[in-house]
Amino acid sequence: MIERNAENQEKVAKMTLKGYYLQIPEASHPKTDFVNEIAMEAGVSVATVRNWVIYGMKPANKKHIEILSRKTGIPADELWED
Repeated sequence: MIERNAENQEKVAKMTLKGYYLQIPEASHPKTDFVNEIAMEAGVSVATVRNWVIYGMKPANKKHIEILSRKTGIPADELWED
């Protein structure tokens, strides 16, 4: 019986290259994830969201401003500096 347990452990311990790769945790990129999430929810491109976030361009569509405010917790009138 001990031999069978050893055989089972040996089978479990074997790893293929694909198995190894699939075990690697996904990388986390919070800033990219945030931009992608906003783009998907607002129905706009990632470039558009980056323009809002990085270059301070304000969306013309009020729904987009509401999405940004809700996702960040920042009041709509405080999202950008004047």
